[in-house]
Amino acid sequence: GGYQDVRRIFDEVLENYNAERKPMTLVLFEMALDHLTRVHRIIRMPRGNALLVGVGGSGKQSLTRLASYCAGYEVFEISLVRNYGENEFREDLKTLYTKLGQGEVTFLFTDAHVVEEGFLEFLNNMLTTGMVPALFDEEKDQLINSVRKEVKEAGLVDTPDVCWQFFVNKCRNNMHVVLCMSPSGEKLRVRCRNFPGLVSACVIDWFFSWPGNALQAVAEYFLAEEKLPPAQKPAIVQHLVFAHLGVVDEARRF
Repeated sequence: GGYQDVRRIFDEVLENYNAERKPMTLVLFEMALDHLTRVHRIIRMPRGNALLVGVGGSGKQSLTRLASYCAGYEVFEISLVRNYGENEFREDLKTLYTKLGQGEVTFLFTDAHVVEEGFLEFLNNMLTTGMVPALFDEEKDQLINSVRKEVKEAGLVDTPDVCWQFFVNKCRNNMHVVLCMSPSGEKLRVRCRNFPGLVSACVIDWFFSWPGNALQAVAEYFLAEEKLPPAQKPAIVQHLVFAHLGVVDEARRF
């Protein structure tokens, strides 16, 4: 089937999402459907991780949430509070790994979450080895014991080292990191150079500016409920698209 069939399926998924979770106002135009199906396909792959590159407001986070819902994964995000630093990040990662021991999780991480560049060192390790060094110094024995039964069922010898590696592999198999980054400035280039796992362990999806027909679909969606003379609606929609593209163009020039 074409876009109409895909849109029908995902409109239903979005309706269910909005009934069960915090509602999202999403207009699934063709370009959005392209990215949605792409992200869904990436995170459904074994150990599939994504690096979504695009300016703010291009739909990276919303589409990741919907793709994760469609895949049946929980979405985990860190909550930034005042004085949030490495210790708080470590605690959040411990919570994430506890969830990963139970099922598949999308770890949604954006530029805004990079309070310290050192956070990306943690992510680089997670993407390349599946674990952050020395994250579970105190809880390691407890985690080893938690998988002992599964290790035996898998026909392996339940030594501490084997059990620990089993836990790390289990978490790595259940983890899908989705990084949402902006391409503006030099930051992304420098980060990819300093932390190569961001590129080597992720599938990159570029979110370019929305084309005119996408903006038209958004304008039509938001004006659908407005009491406007039907004859005037197309002109108003075109004007909104023109105004948006004009502002974007001026912003780029400055």
